[in-house]
Amino acid sequence: MQAFSRTLMDLYHLAENAPLEDFPPEVLRLLQPWVGFDGAVFGMGETYTDEHVDLKIVRAHIHNRSDAMLADYSQVSASDPVTGAFLNGLAAPLAVDCLALYGRENLNALEDFARKHELRHLMLYGDHPTAGQPGRWMVLYRSKDAPFHGNEAECLHAAWSHISRAIDISHAKLLDQLDESRTLRASALVNPRGTVEAADPHFFNLLRLEWPDHSGKILPTSLKDNLGAGYVYRGRHIEVAMKRQDAYLICIAHRFESLAILTPSEQAVARRFADGMSAKEIARELGVSPNTVRSQLSSLYAKLNVHDKAALAQLLIGIPQT
Repeated sequence: MQAFSRTLMDLYHLAENAPLEDFPPEVLRLLQPWVGFDGAVFGMGETYTDEHVDLKIVRAHIHNRSDAMLADYSQVSASDPVTGAFLNGLAAPLAVDCLALYGRENLNALEDFARKHELRHLMLYGDHPTAGQPGRWMVLYRSKDAPFHGNEAECLHAAWSHISRAIDISHAKLLDQLDESRTLRASALVNPRGTVEAADPHFFNLLRLEWPDHSGKILPTSLKDNLGAGYVYRGRHIEVAMKRQDAYLICIAHRFESLAILTPSEQAVARRFADGMSAKEIARELGVSPNTVRSQLSSLYAKLNVHDKAALAQLLIGIPQT
């Protein structure tokens, strides 16, 4: 028991200090003496309603098996009773004799998959996916006919809550490294599907400022599309930049005042036009031509991503005049 406790302490030390890409293999290294295995997949997934795919794996570390394993599994996962059990939630680790199960159920494609990747026995456990939150899971494999026993299942069960917590710590540590001050920081760790896996509370506050009806941990579509294409998102109230980190995106949001992106002359025109003045009236007051005013209006509309006077006026509400 004391040795197992030291392993858990090592796990938390790992979460605090290991680079993100080193974390999964090091966790498996710590677990190996307690639950022997010759292969593993440690990762995260999301559920889909597609009738052909029940589990979509978005991030996984493969230990001592072919990288093609995940692509092969995506073709057969919908018929796998092991996946079904995980998606329904596991109260304890599930140990399975793969060839016996798939043969008994006449699941020929799964039996072929297990033989191809040398999966005779497996033990699976983790947190099943929920709305807006990807699952966390670990599946351990043995290629020989050596079943996983009860004491090994107990070790994995006892360790899992600590492993899941260590994932949170590892993610938070990465965000801390980007901004050690953490003063009103608004950063988030986002997986390739656009699901936020770790974030500062202020990040969600800023999302709601830009998208008042937004809730949950899935990025708004317009933001996800911009970041996925490698662009900085600039909306009416916030700007979100991104940086790739391993398979994740680090998203950093901050608020800006809309008029800050306009030139002084565009600001002057925007204020007057939103207050109801015509282009001719603005030109007369500012001492420029009406064509200049119209050109500035076209420019500021594009910068602020608005399309009419009402939207411009709404955007300027609460921003003090200078």
